[in-house]
Amino acid sequence: MKKKMKKVLVALLVAVVSFCTLTTSVNAVPQSLELGSTERLKGYVAGTYFSIKQQTNGDVVYCLDIHKGTARNITANLVGELDAGVAYIMMNGYPHKSFTGDRNMDYYITQTALWWYLDDTTGSSNLGNAFKTTGSDPNNLRPHIQNLVAQAKTAQAQGYQSPAIGASVSNDTMSISSDGKYYVSEDISVVTTNLSEYNVSITSGPEGTVAIDKDGNEKSTFAAGEGFRVQTPVSSVTDTNVTISVKLSGTGTINKAYEYQPTDQSQQSVTPSVISPVEENVESSIDLKISTSKITIVKVDKATGNNIAGAELVLKDADGNEIVSWTTTTSGHVIKNLPNGTYTIEETKAPEGYELSKEPVTFTVDDNNREQTIEFYNEAKERVVNIIKVDQVTGNPLAGAVLVVRDSQGNEVARFTSTLDPYVLTDLEDGTYTVEEEQAPTGYQKTDEVTSFTIDANNVSHQITIENAPVVVNVPNTGTTSSILLVIVGLAIIGGGMKFVQKNSKKSRI
Repeated sequence: MKKKMKKVLVALLVAVVSFCTLTTSVNAVPQSLELGSTERLKGYVAGTYFSIKQQTNGDVVYCLDIHKGTARNITANLVGELDAGVAYIMMNGYPHKSFTGDRNMDYYITQTALWWYLDDTTGSSNLGNAFKTTGSDPNNLRPHIQNLVAQAKTAQAQGYQSPAIGASVSNDTMSISSDGKYYVSEDISVVTTNLSEYNVSITSGPEGTVAIDKDGNEKSTFAAGEGFRVQTPVSSVTDTNVTISVKLSGTGTINKAYEYQPTDQSQQSVTPSVISPVEENVESSIDLKISTSKITIVKVDKATGNNIAGAELVLKDADGNEIVSWTTTTSGHVIKNLPNGTYTIEETKAPEGYELSKEPVTFTVDDNNREQTIEFYNEAKERVVNIIKVDQVTGNPLAGAVLVVRDSQGNEVARFTSTLDPYVLTDLEDGTYTVEEEQAPTGYQKTDEVTSFTIDANNVSHQITIENAPVVVNVPNTGTTSSILLVIVGLAIIGGGMKFVQKNSKKSRI
């Protein structure tokens, strides 16, 4: 039945997309560098000579202006941030990458690529035309330099790629799973930048709502690029319209390059090969919807308007598939979680004393009609009275009560013991009748209430419900119980003593 209730969804052309917010936390960027000694390199390309520069801790740095003096044995202070192209060269040059396997050549490639990049992007003139075109290059370093410059320009065009996260779903309305136990969202796609993983949390929604992976496993942390779904227990959904808010969060880094100016400004500014990362916390959210339905179906006597027990009904969908069947009671039958659509209720068996309703009742569930009460009428085919005993607290039918029906003269018309089904009286003559209880069901208090009803041309049928209250058991307090136990034990001891004396008395007579 529940499988047939599964909603068929049509994907929307426009996806529901979340919005992203950022909270930035910058790691400590060194405010100064201590520059140490230098090491002269060969003029590998077009006879261009310069030195390896390094900090006193051994980490290499790169110069930004070939026309100034080489910075050595001096303090350089933080000036500001350099662009993403410089950062690319630092991250993809020596010492992070080897082009030739030779330390000196790899440093040379990285330094000249930085100068060449600055020439192309800032208008500087660090390297001459011969270096960039036909100058000598016996070690074939120029292709490495050109490639690094080209990639740096691409990085500059993209800019620093800040961490980011966003989510989308083609339909934000969740549907019921095939087993009928959960509402489940469609696959939620997640796009991330500079994140290796992200976290999912439910910020508002029914109890038990969780994120699950493609295999249905509950998770809170997902790999970058991995999608997820949201699952909510059907039993937790009490309202017909529910919004679930889902938060996505993660922490990523941006590797940035910085410029340091020596205290002697006649010397070149430098940028360290060790990049200072910037951490950014990113968040995104997406809302999902659950649209449930609550349909209450009541069987009603057409003449009196009273609820009728004993009718057998079946609910079918628009294709004629049976969804559920049941037997009516004096309380309405509630069906929840029907998807949008048109449904029919058919009667397969009428209550005793009533004509079968041959016309199905049709109703529609949509976004504007999710909670409805449907009345399905029966006409009495004869004068009929349904009498049922129920629990005063739960309203459930009770068996075992002995009831008597009398006419207005006090003559007994019927005597019966209640069952879980209504007791049906038919063909009563016009007049006033009473129903009273002679014996209560086991575990219930006898009711002294006498119920009256009248049969005439305007009152041909009745549904009579008589309630019983459960018996309340009073548990004696500990002190009273102890006293009773002591009396019982005492009497037992006295009785035992008397038997002992009597027995010995008999022996003494022998």
